[in-house]
Amino acid sequence: MATLIEFLETLGAFVVGLFGRAGVFLVGALLLLVPAILLAIAMGQVSRWRARRVARSGRFAWRRGSFHAPNHTWIASRGPAELMLGIDDLAREILPSVTSVELPRPGMVVKRGEPIAVLHAGRRSVRIEAPMNGLVVRSNGKVTGDPGLVKRDCYGEGWLFSVTPADPSYMSFPAEEEAAGWLKREAERLEHFFEHELGLAAADGGALMASPMTSLTEDGWKRLARAFLHEEEQPGQKPAP
Repeated sequence: MATLIEFLETLGAFVVGLFGRAGVFLVGALLLLVPAILLAIAMGQVSRWRARRVARSGRFAWRRGSFHAPNHTWIASRGPAELMLGIDDLAREILPSVTSVELPRPGMVVKRGEPIAVLHAGRRSVRIEAPMNGLVVRSNGKVTGDPGLVKRDCYGEGWLFSVTPADPSYMSFPAEEEAAGWLKREAERLEHFFEHELGLAAADGGALMASPMTSLTEDGWKRLARAFLHEEEQPGQKPAP
């Protein structure tokens, strides 16, 4: 009888220990799994938010809730009396890469058409000109630490700087469906530019048959930047008030 009791006690201790270890393992698994689930949910929400924020118009995407300037920068609200600026999808494609950035300092007064930032793409660079008058509020430190963000997420984390506007002239730039139509026309103009520069034909659907950026001479690159990325009024742009 004593032997049976000892056996049952041993069995009970084993079962309790087994369940105890299983419980510790389960708690540990939950501690690892719960953050992963929360992260997946958060990433899904961010993806859905980005999908709502960005829309596609033919070859290029445009940012909802923003104004698209003729030098292919976008302007959107970041808070009361603060507008953030970045490059649009066409400018992102024109740049072969972004290896470093030069951004304005907070407190800097800017005037429309004046150089305010520089994006470096290896040995080439693009001067970003202010599309509006204002006062610089902040620069995006994320892109100074990771310049590739400008290429990877030009409508989100890759924004460049923010300003307090001096006037509402930026509101004359295309927005929403008007911006979609403008980008379609700009895509056609870009194709015609490369056809003229390099003799490239356009593929079905309006996309170029080859990536032409690396085929441009230095003079051709300067003409490309001047034609699309500098502050020059383009056909169809509404005059500033």
